Amino acid sequence: MFVRKCLVLFHLLGIITFSSAQKYIGLNVDNDLYFKSDRYYTSGIFVEYGKLTKKSADSLYKWNYISKHWTIGQEINTPSLGSTSLISRMDYPYNGWLYLGYRQEFFQNPDFGYGLGFQIGTTGASESLAKFFQNTYHVNILNLDPLTWAVSIPQAFHININGSFFWGRFLTTKLKWVNHNSAQLGSFRNTFKTRIGIQSGSIQGLPFFGNRLEALQNGISFFLGTELEYSLHDYSLTGSWLKDNNPFSLIPNKFRNIYQVGFIYQSLPWKANIMLNRSSNYIKNQNYSSHFYLKISLHFFI
Repeated sequence: MFVRKCLVLFHLLGIITFSSAQKYIGLNVDNDLYFKSDRYYTSGIFVEYGKLTKKSADSLYKWNYISKHWTIGQEINTPSLGSTSLISRMDYPYNGWLYLGYRQEFFQNPDFGYGLGFQIGTTGASESLAKFFQNTYHVNILNLDPLTWAVSIPQAFHININGSFFWGRFLTTKLKWVNHNSAQLGSFRNTFKTRIGIQSGSIQGLPFFGNRLEALQNGISFFLGTELEYSLHDYSLTGSWLKDNNPFSLIPNKFRNIYQVGFIYQSLPWKANIMLNRSSNYIKNQNYSSHFYLKISLHFFI
């Protein structure tokens, strides 16, 4: 009986401790290596930090939770034939994108909120460190030949602003319909997205839409959905929209979609997230009509 009481007390103390967590650090990694491929959007690495600056008890202000989030990210695009130096055989552009991102998010409750932010960074094979990191990994870790990076989208500095809208609604006691609408405008990307799906599990709020600090608890949740996108301009595929600096003659698709299935496991102060993504073709007539990659995330709450 004494041992049982101690376990209950320990569990309650854990809930009190972790429910008061207001900061996190984390790492997100996107990669298609798990599917024995190395093409298109082949790598994404994102180091993240965030904090909750206002909780519901702080005031009677309408937006009860306010959080700030910072990201240092790198994305890498490559063609399906990484060994060729002939631009005529490249079905996708080489491109690297290295950026610093910031956003502030306002939530009325764990299932309803919006966010505003910006990104600033650089493209370019060398300037974004994409060629260095990818070939270092290929040669020293995978024991493969380096990719040529013979022709790539040119270097340029970029700034983007973005906005998001989040909401969720229970369909049953166990199933929730969730939605994340977003828009990004600037010199790097001009896109409109809507991400919709079904969420099931014991974790409150919208855990699949960013790093949520509004409600923290141990548990597991699942997601099945899709992300639909309309792209007005994507520098990583076509270069500048103000001047003709694109060495490729590839034609991008303006309408895109990504099918997603994943789960989150939280055993506070840790959170692990795995998301399988199957994207449609971003370039017309690319050698492969779809692309699989896996997102693996690990976060620690403070």
